[in-house]
Amino acid sequence: MTPIRATVVLPTFDHGPLISLAVDSALAQSVPVEVFIIGDGVPDSHKPLLHEMAERDPRVRFFDHPKSSGRGERYRHEALEHARGEIVCYLCDRDLWLPEHVAQMLALLQMADFAHSLPLHVNPKQVSFFSVDLAYRAFRAQVRWRGNRIPLSCAGHSLSFYRRLAEGWSDTPRGVPTDWHMFRKFLSHPECRCASGTLPTAITFPSPPRKDWAPEVRLAELQTWQARIIDPAQRQMLLLHLLQMAIKQRDHELARLLERST
Repeated sequence: MTPIRATVVLPTFDHGPLISLAVDSALAQSVPVEVFIIGDGVPDSHKPLLHEMAERDPRVRFFDHPKSSGRGERYRHEALEHARGEIVCYLCDRDLWLPEHVAQMLALLQMADFAHSLPLHVNPKQVSFFSVDLAYRAFRAQVRWRGNRIPLSCAGHSLSFYRRLAEGWSDTPRGVPTDWHMFRKFLSHPECRCASGTLPTAITFPSPPRKDWAPEVRLAELQTWQARIIDPAQRQMLLLHLLQMAIKQRDHELARLLERST
């Protein structure tokens, strides 16, 4: 049996059919993975789809839980007790991965304990990138104290270091973003080695700008992106396009800083 290289944690509540595309992108990874779908009060109408995915592919497990008081953080911790991967990667139920995402994370985590791919958000009218390189103290301090710049679907860590933390996923204090609360536990550990990737292998689609969209519209959007990811030629063009956009945004930000200093 081929050893599992990564455990994919996929929390879900009520994004319905969007999750099937997210799971497909996880199962299409170039290295062996297992997928843990962590249900946090999933509506009964959505459960048949999740059970079907788990029954159809032995790499998928559905952990069905009642709605928690938060975001199901403790459910994530409990699931990781069953993880078999060397590393843990996270995927939102409305995001997509390129097939090389987990392989990139494995490479980054060979010499690190916490890592992420190039952070970005696909918004309805533009793609936004977040400048961060955790190799630099300034960026590490910024993420630790000022706010998160790493989307959940871009993040990963070694399973062994997670088990060294004094506390893993736990209830998030009111008013604090859940992902940031967890990431800070890594960044606060004096022995945690961090790495930042430069490839946009996780495509994130935040919900707030789409709060008024009908479910079928959101599904159609993901299907369009999925088609570009599945086709090798289109995927290569997409990767280059995203990198060009990231460089242009970085240069724009640098220009603004130079203007302020002169």
